[in-house]
Amino acid sequence: MTDYYATPYRPQQPPQNPPYLPMQSRQSPISHPIPQQYQQQPFPQPPPKQRARIVLLVACVVAFAAAAVFGGLYVGADGDHDAAIAQLDERKTRLADVRERLTAAKAEQADAEARNADLKTEQATLKTCVDAVQHYLWDGLEGTARDAALDAMFTSCQ
Repeated sequence: MTDYYATPYRPQQPPQNPPYLPMQSRQSPISHPIPQQYQQQPFPQPPPKQRARIVLLVACVVAFAAAAVFGGLYVGADGDHDAAIAQLDERKTRLADVRERLTAAKAEQADAEARNADLKTEQATLKTCVDAVQHYLWDGLEGTARDAALDAMFTSCQ
């Protein structure tokens, strides 16, 4: 076993630069701190807990405002939707009434046209009768001409 004895510290001489290298100073490579007069003073930061409360409060206010805006928009849209549905129902009812009246008017038109056709046929028939009666009454006929006009009147007016 060997005994261990502490040896006293002996500083070593720094190595000598060879003559072909320039002489460098032995300063620390770490730069010195910036003097106080050139440093910007930072804004005082609130403590972390207070900053978290502020951020949380702002987030809550923004969320509440967004919820209020969207709630108002929803209520407005719901009211517009209900009004549009009511207007649509009212117009559908009016359209059904108009279609019903149109159907009734078409039926009445068909009946009127059929009646007009019958009346025109009857007019043509009665025209011959009226002409025969006028000929008999106002033409001043006598004798056989009067008898012939009377037979024509009976024939056309039956």
